[in-house]
Amino acid sequence: MIDLTAFPSVSRSLSAALLLLPVSVAMAQNTELDTVVVSSAGQDSVYDIAQPVTVLDKNAINANPGATLGTLLEGTPGISNASFGPGVGRPVLRGMSGSRVKILQNGSDSADLSAMSSDHSPMAEATSAEQIEIIHGPATLLYGGGAIGGVVNLIDRRIHEQPLAGLHGQVSSTLSSVDNGHNLNALLDSGQGNWVLHLDGFQRSAGDYSSGSRNENTAEFNRGRIANSDSKGQGGAVALSWADGEEGFAGITLSTLEYDYGVPNTDGEEYRVKPSQTRLDVKGGWRPDSDSLLGWVEEWRSELSFNDYQHDETDGALVVGLFEQQTTELQSRIRHRNVGRWSGSIGIQIQQQELALCHNHAGCSRIPAYPQLSWDGSMGPNFTTLNSSDGDLLFAHDTPMPITTSLDTGLFMVEQRDWDKGTLELGARLDIRTIEADPDPIRPASRRAQDYYDDKIFRPLTLSAAGTWVVAEDQRLALSLARVQRAPDAAELYWNGDHHATFSFQLDNPDLTVETAHTIDLNWLYSGLDNQLRIALYHYRFSDYIYNDLKSIRDPFHGDPVYRHEQADARFSGGEFSWQHSLSQRWSVQVGADAVRAKLTSGEDLPRTPPASLLLALNWQHQGWEAKVETRAVASQKRTAANESSSDGYPLLNASLNYRQILAHSELLWRLAASNLTDEYALNHVSYLKQSAPIAGRNVQLGLNWSF
Repeated sequence: MIDLTAFPSVSRSLSAALLLLPVSVAMAQNTELDTVVVSSAGQDSVYDIAQPVTVLDKNAINANPGATLGTLLEGTPGISNASFGPGVGRPVLRGMSGSRVKILQNGSDSADLSAMSSDHSPMAEATSAEQIEIIHGPATLLYGGGAIGGVVNLIDRRIHEQPLAGLHGQVSSTLSSVDNGHNLNALLDSGQGNWVLHLDGFQRSAGDYSSGSRNENTAEFNRGRIANSDSKGQGGAVALSWADGEEGFAGITLSTLEYDYGVPNTDGEEYRVKPSQTRLDVKGGWRPDSDSLLGWVEEWRSELSFNDYQHDETDGALVVGLFEQQTTELQSRIRHRNVGRWSGSIGIQIQQQELALCHNHAGCSRIPAYPQLSWDGSMGPNFTTLNSSDGDLLFAHDTPMPITTSLDTGLFMVEQRDWDKGTLELGARLDIRTIEADPDPIRPASRRAQDYYDDKIFRPLTLSAAGTWVVAEDQRLALSLARVQRAPDAAELYWNGDHHATFSFQLDNPDLTVETAHTIDLNWLYSGLDNQLRIALYHYRFSDYIYNDLKSIRDPFHGDPVYRHEQADARFSGGEFSWQHSLSQRWSVQVGADAVRAKLTSGEDLPRTPPASLLLALNWQHQGWEAKVETRAVASQKRTAANESSSDGYPLLNASLNYRQILAHSELLWRLAASNLTDEYALNHVSYLKQSAPIAGRNVQLGLNWSF
């Protein structure tokens, strides 16, 4: 149950909102019921999917108030932003993050290290996307195992699946006041016959931002101009595709992406993270004639991706951390025509990732190697032992991880059929994960015993079932049940070392096993002439849940907080609510709310659980003008894990004004937006850096988008 006393004074924001109504704007980009969800098993409409689904179109993406995927999605019921300063924002779905939330680019893994550590940015640029989908349930099995929280899929349509005639493009620019930021992005599609050439690119930069100045309580932490919070990014892609509109398509994309962002802190350190990625995607789809030998195949789709990722972590001008990862992924799936009353998809997914890293206070120019040093296979002497409430803990101060090669092979099937009252959907996925570890970059004196590096094999199995019941023409009930398993990642098993960018020391746990979740999700959708209403309730019961536990000791080398991945049974329960009501042809109101409770079965609360939130918005539109004013109230979070501090609640007041100007053969979209109008000082409880990087203060954005 939501504790209403945990909310701050919302009346202050509501009063200001009413005063701003005459000059507010921008209709919310709501999910239309006939919107096709590409990430679903059969590319169904939103109305036909059993699980709650969120679809953001290009207009909503262009209205992103920040520079990250997390800032774009936060505020949507059930989604929070695990920010690490303004340069990083990874979505948290229903209180779950890390590997339980998969971030995809056109259905393929973003292949970054954002699930490994909170300071690593997702390499998935929202400005290049045409549509973003957030889904749960059986359809997630198409894209990888263990997505218990859900899937975030950025669809950029760089490879065209249908012919395109003529020249089409878009240029957008945005300026922001809170950080003196600017963002410029452009894309161009040129089609002739069956061929389409695509080009896109972006560049942005922002200086140090300012926190809010208004708070009922005296701020205890960082405030004002936040030092070392500047960021910049750039990237682009070129793609060539062939499509005939009937038999299929084929295409290739080469893309690059680079970020450079500071890590805010209260120690005056100049830590920065600089990830870069080069990615090659080859994708094709074939639609056999229904009268042919393979007439039972509606579409056979395959994609091969190569990804070269690297990032530096710098202390001033010195690279003290170097990460290199190469990923190869193959997906191939067949969507078949009806067999009896069943249709769906079957397929295979193979992914190999090799991760190597360096940690050195004297600087990292490459991945270290010590093949010339003899080793007798025993544990080296360079370990420090500290006693904690969890027993003796071993600390090393060398390269934190061996080179790891993770091979994942997954077989999946998702089937659906109609029944008298709706639809039924079944899914199954079997994964085999093999992790090989090579201690070569670790000095023998800091190595564990030989058997520590033995291959580890996990076989997670996921089964799911979902069904919809059309209660009446304008309303529908849906129920989803699943038994989901997730294998631990290499970093959860092997990382033992300090991490400068997170100001923490991470300990290894080689004894981690597969975690299992039994989930139930019930949602109700009502869609009338003047109302759209969705209510979702869920309960996840975990066995051997893996969580990063903050210990009560400090590391012996730097005195930083110590974390270790532990396993225990856990429970997640929560709900989401959204309602849109049309007052007239010009006016509409929106209400959204969410709450989640996450705790171990022993009674302890889990760390960084998102607080409850409430959203109220008023929209207006008329003859090209669109307006919106909204207030979002975030509750305080007092239910905290051991050694974790609580966070106060806060209100946010936002407003925007858009004007759509139609020209002869193009369109201009003018945008004025303001966020945190009352300049509240507040901390994001989900962030590891909540005390060093409070939320941004009052920000005014000017934007212009030209489409032709």
